[in-house]
Amino acid sequence: MKNKSFPQATKSIAKAKLDLKEWGYCLLKDAIPTDLNDELSKRLVEQANAEKKQKLAYEDGSKEKKWGEFDNTKKGGINQRVWMLPNKGRIFLDVLDMHNYTNCVEAVLGNKFILSSYNANIAKPGGIAMDLHTDQWWNPDPVNRDEKFLPISSITRKKFDYKVNKNVNKNDDLITRPVVSNVLIMLNGMSFENGGTLVVPGSHKFGRHPNKNLDKKIVPIAAEGPPGCAIITDGRLWHGTGANISDKERLAILITFCGPQFRPQENYTLGLKRNIFNKLSDYQKELLGIIVRNGYGRIGDPTDDFLDINPCLLYTSPSPRDVEESRMPSSA
Repeated sequence: MKNKSFPQATKSIAKAKLDLKEWGYCLLKDAIPTDLNDELSKRLVEQANAEKKQKLAYEDGSKEKKWGEFDNTKKGGINQRVWMLPNKGRIFLDVLDMHNYTNCVEAVLGNKFILSSYNANIAKPGGIAMDLHTDQWWNPDPVNRDEKFLPISSITRKKFDYKVNKNVNKNDDLITRPVVSNVLIMLNGMSFENGGTLVVPGSHKFGRHPNKNLDKKIVPIAAEGPPGCAIITDGRLWHGTGANISDKERLAILITFCGPQFRPQENYTLGLKRNIFNKLSDYQKELLGIIVRNGYGRIGDPTDDFLDINPCLLYTSPSPRDVEESRMPSSA
């Protein structure tokens, strides 16, 4: 499926945005500076080794423990995830201030978006390939007025409405708009051999999620790039981590952004450490969703701007009704 017109690593933001629009992904060269890339790699390996030593490592991506089996009691995983990176070192927050890749994210989501998750994926030798999927599987597809469809609470990663449209390249159907964008930073480079992300160019316009039975003939390609390069995707793109058939680990930082009205994968309001929160800039708070927008996300006054991650004391005092009820005699 390789084609010279498919995205190649570029330093041009304008070219990257064009690739995103046409193919559903782009490859942005030097998305982060070399010195920061080297420090990130060192810090990530340090954190991953510490979590493994403390038996806190989350591992999946093997025949025994498939990708996305969120059960840490089940053993046998090969690839390692490191979750909630904002809590794992100041250097990870520094990455959020790199505006070259967020300029590309704006081409997908507009200029207002929040962080949905921020983690690392270490693809180790022997890890299996991930099934093709989209990263906005939870967003329901358009339906006709009288069409029967799944209730929103019934949609899972493996259960959603399939359109009976085998011709996925037909472009005259209604399709879901993008509400997610991913940024994957290649800390030590990505190739087909080391488990680079597999993509189906142009699949963001197919109008449905991938299906193993319908899509057997579709062969993805590896998105390849040097250290410090980032692959930025439209949330509708069909993709998945490849199998690492090399003898070295593949290190990658994965930053997922979503529209501000959606619930993020990681709960930063509750999960962020206080000492980390105290050092956040307003821009970082906005990215982490610790902000009220159009009255949503509030804990009190809908005109507030930013929130405090501590519980609001405003509601700890009893209401007049509570006081009145407390004065009533007991039924004993």
